[in-house]
Amino acid sequence: MYNQNLFNQNYINETQYNELLKQKAYLDKIQFEMNQQKEIGNMLKALNDYFDAAQKIAPQYQQDAFNLCVLEIYRRLYGK
Repeated sequence: MYNQNLFNQNYINETQYNELLKQKAYLDKIQFEMNQQKEIGNMLKALNDYFDAAQKIAPQYQQDAFNLCVLEIYRRLYGK
C-alpha cells in the first residue's frame, strides 16, 4: 500500500480518523484517572486494615510487629 492511499476517501476519512484518535486519547486519560482513584482507595483501605490489625497486637508483640513492618518497607523500597 502506498502512503498516499492511506487516507483514500473511499476507505478512511482523515478528519474522522483524527477525531477518533482524539476521542481515544481522552477516554484513555479518563480510564487512567479512574484507575488512579481506585488505587488511592485501595491504599486507604490497606492503611485502615493496618491500624485495625495493629490495635489487636498484644503489647509484648508490638515492638516485633513494628520492626517487621519497618523491614518490609525497607525491602519494598530498596529491593533487599
